[in-house]
Amino acid sequence: MQVGQLRALAKTDITPDFIVGTSVGSLNGAVVADAPLVAADRLAALWSTVTREDIFGKHLPTAVRVASRKPAAVDNAHLRSFIHRAVAARDFSELEIPHTSVATDFDTGEVVALRSGELVSALLASAAIPAIFPVVERDGRRLVDGGIVANVPIGVAAAQGAQTIVVLDCGFTVIAPEREDSLRSAMLRTVAIMAAQQVRRDLEAVSDRTVLYLPGPWPIGSRPDDFRRSQELAQAAYDLSLRWLRQLHVSGPGRYGSAPSDSLSRGLS
Repeated sequence: MQVGQLRALAKTDITPDFIVGTSVGSLNGAVVADAPLVAADRLAALWSTVTREDIFGKHLPTAVRVASRKPAAVDNAHLRSFIHRAVAARDFSELEIPHTSVATDFDTGEVVALRSGELVSALLASAAIPAIFPVVERDGRRLVDGGIVANVPIGVAAAQGAQTIVVLDCGFTVIAPEREDSLRSAMLRTVAIMAAQQVRRDLEAVSDRTVLYLPGPWPIGSRPDDFRRSQELAQAAYDLSLRWLRQLHVSGPGRYGSAPSDSLSRGLS
């Protein structure tokens, strides 16, 4: 979805002074920061061909790690290789646009905004889903996925001085809207509600800023580790966002567009 939103933004005169991203958004943001003029095409090529094994590896090694009670179901070797293919820069200082990669301190629960130093480890940390990927140790801290505390890092962007915030939300807050009676559904629903509350708090805290909330095809109705619909979702997000941007008229501070978490309060089912 972020690929489609970025392609739509490329049709406008909206350009970022800096980028803030969490998890996969951090990786996509780094690609934009690395080569902004060709980022949308580069990301479209990357995500249209990626498979689950490209990120998580094969099922058998995963089963062996789980059976042997490793602290993470998969290692991050495949994700590291994907990052190396996606981003040419190896240090934040090499990026054309300043970029912040958001992670979580696994010991304190604090938001960690990574903006300098070695880039790949920062991207690995931002996407290190607990129990799936290993913890990333960096500067004496044990870091995991930033989505735990800032899945949509609006507050981090505001703290860095952003007056206009363009939000590219993947809609994880409505990833499990169905009331299916299963453990997996209950877990996904719980995480989605927690993420939605973070977004709501951030939006309330930035009511004095201009927030452009790009639309997306929410809910997507597929798992976050299933990339088979990548092209379909990118195209849908592009169509929705381009149509919305062409009709957009900003008349002052406030939120323009709806967050996917808004649908939870409307009882989406």
